[in-house]
Order: sequence, then C-alpha cells, then structure tokens
Amino acid sequence: MDVFVTGGTGTIGAAVVKNLISKGSRVIGLARSEASADRLRALGASAFPGDLQTPESWIERAASCDAVVHTGATFTGDMGRIDRLSMLSLKQAARHRKQPLKLVYTGGIWLFPATAGTQLITEKTPFSPIPAFRFMAETIRTLSHGTDLNLVVIHPALVCSLTEGPIARMTEALRDKKPFRTSASPETMWPLVEATDLASLYVLALQQARFRMTLLASSIPGISVGHLAAHISARHGLPLEIETTEAGTSPEIQTGFDAGYALSQQVDIAHTKRTVGWEPEFATIEDLVVTLSR
Repeated sequence: MDVFVTGGTGTIGAAVVKNLISKGSRVIGLARSEASADRLRALGASAFPGDLQTPESWIERAASCDAVVHTGATFTGDMGRIDRLSMLSLKQAARHRKQPLKLVYTGGIWLFPATAGTQLITEKTPFSPIPAFRFMAETIRTLSHGTDLNLVVIHPALVCSLTEGPIARMTEALRDKKPFRTSASPETMWPLVEATDLASLYVLALQQARFRMTLLASSIPGISVGHLAAHISARHGLPLEIETTEAGTSPEIQTGFDAGYALSQQVDIAHTKRTVGWEPEFATIEDLVVTLSR
C-alpha cells in the first residue's frame, strides 16, 4: 500500500509512519522543509516537498496514492482555514480516481462535550467542540458527503509520548521544581492515549475493508489530573503541585487549546475495539507513567 502522510514528523504522524513502514507499506510524507524531509527519510519514508498552506503543491501526489493519513496541522490562528482548504482540495482531486480514496482524518476528543458522573463519550455523542476545534466538525461533515472518499475519522484522546503530552509536561515541571500550570483543576478528568498505541489504530483502520467509520482512541478512559499528578509524584518521589490558571492565561492559549484542557471527559472505546480489534499496549496509568515519566 502506498500511503501519503501529512504531519509525518509530528507526535502522531511519526508514530504512524514508523508503524506503516514496519508493516511493509510505502510511505510518502509531506515535507515543508529539508529538515522535515531528512526526518522523514530517517524514519524510512520518502519525502514530497509541499506545505499544508499550498495544497496545490502536493494534492495530486496525495490523491494518486492508495490512502492518505492526515495528521498535519499548522497550530496557527488560521489553522482551520488551512485544514479545510487542504481537505476540500483532496476531495476534489479524488473525483478523478477509479476507486474512492482511503482517507484517515484526525479529529480530536475536544470535538465532544464534557461528561459528568458515569457518563461516557461514544462515537454517537453529538459534537460540541471548543472554539478552536469548530472547523473540524464542519470539515468532517463535508468529507463525509459524497462517494469520492472512503473516510475514517479517528478522535484521539490527549496523546502522550516521551516528549509530548500531559505526562511529559508534568514530569518536566516536577524536574524543574515548578508547579504544573494548566486550565484544568485537580478534579478534571482527562482521557489519555500513548502515541504508538494510537499509531497502531491508524494502521488497523487502513487495513479494514469497511470504511466510513468513526473511532475513538483512548487507552485510559479518564483519569483526574490530581490522580495523574500523584502517580508521577510517586514515580519520582517528589511532590507535584497543580496550579489551575484562569481561562486565557494558560500556556496553551496560543492555539486556544486551554478550553480543551479544562474539559472533564471520559470515553468509551468499546466500539473501536469491536470494529477494528484495537488492543492498546499501554492500557493502565501505571504502564503509561512507568514508560513515559523519565
């Protein structure tokens, strides 16, 4: 399978590229710079020059592949406009194919509302996105219409790796002997997923004969911020203080993501497991903290 990947040097994309190559796929990664191209080649992929902001430079190449995995984002103020333009261009280019183009689109858990008590988010839960994610809801609806694309939408929980995500940021704050500043409170529930586990879900989705799926990706359905901090504190034998910031003052404000971190959410992934057979390796908070909090 030839797979075109956007965002192939990012936390999610790099893990997807590695997994695809390990399964024998040929991966072409979109490279905005020579440095990005070098990182893609180091992962075993080939690099195709282009930028999300100028889809005309790469969209025909992407549409010529067997599948496209879209994990790229600019994380700028016009992120929504750029994402929508690139996906509409891909949908247009796919009209010239004999067979529908397989597309795995990356959504996000922040497209869904907060939960309370024993309530869980499922794939049937209506969207109620934070402002920074509203564009995704509209783009997903557009991509879902018509027969040009075989679409899978994956909604990752908060993605964790050795260098990115809540566990890495909490560990960094602990080592710096600083409080962990966040728009969440200690009682806020965060669903989590480890990056390589998430990548395995993308690859499983590509292997399905049936497309037109929505899959939630969360190996930890929900853990309170305070409980997560306690696990990391115990791991290192040092106390970690949670400092809750007011909306608009947290470090995530550059992209408007502070509203997402403030959401208390719990997720049901029974549908994902049943549909594609996904079994996350890092399925307990102990697994995640031992592996990622170093």
